[in-house]
This record gives sequence, structure tokens and C-alpha cells, in this order.
Amino acid sequence: MTEAVIVSAVRTPIGTSFKGSLTETTPAEMAQLVITEAVARSGLAPG
Repeated sequence: MTEAVIVSAVRTPIGTSFKGSLTETTPAEMAQLVITEAVARSGLAPG
């Protein structure tokens, strides 16, 4: 069996209140940012 190893991490931005700058950002948009950055850092070709 092939093992997977996590060698990097990416965080989402942190908001401070319910009326902060991230209130209009959906969870899907946040996930997209994290996944895009993780792929960019890994050097893998997307797709």
C-alpha cells in the first residue's frame, strides 16, 4: 500500500466578527483559495 504524507499546510484567512470583511465569503470560496494555494506550493500540475 502506498502511504500519503502531509508535507505542507495552508490556512484560510481568519475573521474577527460577524460583520467583518469575510462575511460575504462562502465556505466554497475559502476552500477554493486553500486548494489552489496547496496545489501551487506542491508543484503538481492541476487537473
